Amino acid sequence: MVIVRRFASMGFLAFMLVTAVFIAGCTDSGKTTALPTTVPAGQSGQALTVPYGEDVPVTLDSPTSSEVYLTMTARANSEKPGGGRSFMRISVNGKEIGSERLVNKNLNFTYNINDFRTAYYSQNMSAWYLFFSPDFVWYANQNHVDYISEGNPYEYKFEVTDIVNRGAPNEIIIENIGDEVAAQYSNPSDIEFYKSAPIIINPIRLEGKGTDVVQITKTATPTRIIVGKKSVVTLTVKNDLPGSISDVEIDDADVPSGLIGKTVTGKLEKPIASGETYTVTYEVTADKVGTYTLGAATMTFADSTGNYQKLSSGTMTVTVI
Repeated sequence: MVIVRRFASMGFLAFMLVTAVFIAGCTDSGKTTALPTTVPAGQSGQALTVPYGEDVPVTLDSPTSSEVYLTMTARANSEKPGGGRSFMRISVNGKEIGSERLVNKNLNFTYNINDFRTAYYSQNMSAWYLFFSPDFVWYANQNHVDYISEGNPYEYKFEVTDIVNRGAPNEIIIENIGDEVAAQYSNPSDIEFYKSAPIIINPIRLEGKGTDVVQITKTATPTRIIVGKKSVVTLTVKNDLPGSISDVEIDDADVPSGLIGKTVTGKLEKPIASGETYTVTYEVTADKVGTYTLGAATMTFADSTGNYQKLSSGTMTVTVI
């Protein structure tokens, strides 16, 4: 804590230096692009470092929910806190992420130290504001004189439902335009300041909310039977995408030993239109006393854009007494 407080006054001086100029300036610097990484949907996310003047792509699998959000925790790496500038551009599948997509906090914010007010997004630079910070804590800590009054300064959440391929890979590109910002300065130390501050993101992910837009469910009725009796297993596919899904193929797990029955596997003859439900049933007969788990059924399909997706149902338990 002693070390952190020692930086407070120095951080303010750096802040005044960095925030002195807010005039847009753009140069074509021939940015380089790193190799992409892939993060499956539902995993914890990816950590990224985006060097000065470079683009870094990451491929994220989108959940199949009715709402999808791009979330990230981001800062400009700096040994000491030093204010911030707008120099992170973001695109999803070639679509720029602008101010209208920010949903987790107000677009404008205030530095508590001097009531300086600015915005998380610069229309002139088409870029998002990042704080020069040694960690993801400093400007969120109200014990510091220069903390941010509104919202977590490091966390960003963008609504991207309309531009992602749900249930499929998506390309997100993070661009460090520190070179464009540095071009506004003539002092070599100012330019070096930006060169030495890569963008640090940890993590970045696509998160879902709401109902799955395509679902496959598996149920059994009844779930408690006696030897020789039957239970009816039902597989239901519901399509809530805007368009039809086609080339739908279902592959159900084998019936476990102790039950007798033939599962459903194969390709549907027709597409499933938007808002429609497809249902198929089969019977299993109790052969032995015990508790049996009916494994998940999987399905693959193509959405209206031609992207293929794969989903799984839950499992079911049948008890034979």
